[in-house]
Amino acid sequence: MNEKYYDPIVAEVRKNREDMLAEFGGNTKKLTAYLESKRPIREAAGCRYVTAEERQARLAWNRQRREAESRILASI
Repeated sequence: MNEKYYDPIVAEVRKNREDMLAEFGGNTKKLTAYLESKRPIREAAGCRYVTAEERQARLAWNRQRREAESRILASI
């Protein structure tokens, strides 16, 4: 890895992801099922998941903002 761009937080996230995946023998479907089974517990603890509709709305808003910025820059 290029030490110039080393980020300890990113490294920790990657290590945790690798460790979790190793627990399920590298089977991403089993890992996903496990994580989905824990979702109600996390929601009860206060975690909030973004719905598909909320995500699409956010993406559309970002796209509109970028297009507006592009129009402004093009008019300069």
